[in-house]
Amino acid sequence: MDVETFLNDLRAQVSCPLCKSIFTDPKQLPCLHVFCLQCLKHRHETSHDRDIIKCPDCQALCTVPDSGDLKDLPTSYYLNGLIDVLAIKEQKTSQVRCGNCDKESSESFYCFHCRIFYCQECFTGHNKLRGNEDHRVLALKDFQDKDFEDVLKRPSFCQKEWHEKEELKYFCKTCEAALCQTCVLMDHVGHAMVHIDEEAERRKIEIESLIKAQKCSLRENMNTIAKIDEECAQVIQHGENVKRDVQKFVDKLIATIEAKTQNVLASVENEANGTIIAQKKEMENQLALLESSLERADKLLSRGTDIDVVQLSQFMESMFSDETDPLQAADNDPDRLPALVFVGNESLLETISAEGIGTLQS
Repeated sequence: MDVETFLNDLRAQVSCPLCKSIFTDPKQLPCLHVFCLQCLKHRHETSHDRDIIKCPDCQALCTVPDSGDLKDLPTSYYLNGLIDVLAIKEQKTSQVRCGNCDKESSESFYCFHCRIFYCQECFTGHNKLRGNEDHRVLALKDFQDKDFEDVLKRPSFCQKEWHEKEELKYFCKTCEAALCQTCVLMDHVGHAMVHIDEEAERRKIEIESLIKAQKCSLRENMNTIAKIDEECAQVIQHGENVKRDVQKFVDKLIATIEAKTQNVLASVENEANGTIIAQKKEMENQLALLESSLERADKLLSRGTDIDVVQLSQFMESMFSDETDPLQAADNDPDRLPALVFVGNESLLETISAEGIGTLQS
């Protein structure tokens, strides 16, 4: 065991996720999350279902023990060991409470058999008892790495009343429960019984096999997810390509419509300008002719004979009548300005609105 691994950030490992304090009577749920017994009881008291307790961490639903008391949930012996390890580890900076008299002391001892700390006085009394002769006791200041491992691997004792000093050495296959010697003799006569270490070894093999299979399945699923990630990336990239194709088509469509728009606008401009320019040129020509006639009339009037003047008078009446006035003729011409009207292609608009710009095909 890598001692540095389990000693690293040890306080966080032995702190209840609910109360944030060091675990007191840590109870393990089937989902493997651990909480203080009192924390679980408080949560369960507010629950509407008395037969089910919801894990405060993962929300898994767990069945309450048949007794109805959460104290019968499995105890986390490993965490109890870690809690003692934490106390030993921090003994240089904080005092340790004696498990016998509750006195706090910086000079304490740990009994691996009793699984409690002793102050100097209680340690002396402990050693005087004949029944404790084979107990292993070590001063906290003398702890080495191997000793920390022994704390975690220490024996587990029965939690039943009057059985607290008896080690859990047997496993009842009939009841699926770890038992002490007294439990075997009093409550489990005739049941299928094996030593706890034998059952633990058998189940360890089963669990290792199950974990190996689950890890294999997990790797396969993770590989599948990795492949899905690659496919997702490809799909996303393909989607971007399709979006570009759509935009290209729309740009082309817009460009076509814009070109046709410019054609129509140019036609309107040509038609309007061509008509008015033609009318203007015609008027300019008529005015030039009129100006030329007036010049000739001036010459005849000043230099011509009497006969020329008489004839000029006759010509002047017809030359300068309202019908021959180019400006007057223009004012009376209702078609001198173009009257263009744009008629939109409604069928094209309806087609685009109804059918869209295209479809997606897979």
